[in-house]
Amino acid sequence: MIRQDTHFLIQLLPGMLRLAPVHQQAGQQPDNLCGPYWAAMLLRSRGFAVSVEQVAERAGSVVLVGDPELWLPSGATSRQEDCASLPTTHSLADAGTSVQGLMAAIEQFSASAYCCIPLMADWTADRVWQIIRLCQAHPDWEAVPLCNLKTGQLWGSRLGVSEAISYLNGQLIQPTAADWDVGHFLVLAGMVRGQINSLIWVCDTYPLFGWQGYHLQSAVAIADALNRSDGYEGGILLFTAAYFQAAVEQSVAAIGFQIAGWNNGSRDFSRR
Repeated sequence: MIRQDTHFLIQLLPGMLRLAPVHQQAGQQPDNLCGPYWAAMLLRSRGFAVSVEQVAERAGSVVLVGDPELWLPSGATSRQEDCASLPTTHSLADAGTSVQGLMAAIEQFSASAYCCIPLMADWTADRVWQIIRLCQAHPDWEAVPLCNLKTGQLWGSRLGVSEAISYLNGQLIQPTAADWDVGHFLVLAGMVRGQINSLIWVCDTYPLFGWQGYHLQSAVAIADALNRSDGYEGGILLFTAAYFQAAVEQSVAAIGFQIAGWNNGSRDFSRR
């Protein structure tokens, strides 16, 4: 019998310390605006008063309308009315927010004080951990990794405590299936280090997921979700102060990341 060790190291990334209370206060995202939601939360956490709707307008977001059951995770309440002034579509192919639009919005609303560095790779578990370790090694960056992925490859958000302990102690587990299967933005918030394995805390846009929006994922599941396998691309936007941009870009390039935007299936309608 494998001993179930109950001593684990739980760490938040340095950039989460200011973001966490803003995220908790904001609650659930408006429908189909996960990218602008995170951009607004990141900016608010750094002292900029900006709404999700303002970010979405600047980023060129197009909102999908129709039956909310087609895009909401089970148990969530629709918030379509929150951004009624935005352009809408009934076509999934025409909806969403581009990575390029989010980058432009963050730069504009922060008056170029903050930026997002787009990172692409052939995503593996080790690649995901490299991002975590990089953020931990440079606390002055206060960097926040914003993942753009396909949720169908993730573990279900309600991983049981006994399952988490078993995994952290090196046992094989069978996590529940993903809560939903959509293109999505979520944040890598920290990690739980066990005797043999480690898990990653992700911070999500729906408080019903996990523990007030925080849930545990394996690095393998996150890598699979970033690779998407649906004809589109995924990646990580590393949010940080523009003062550190050159240092961050030098560091990520040195370990083999490509600094480039990706096609997540949403066209770039942002205002130039």
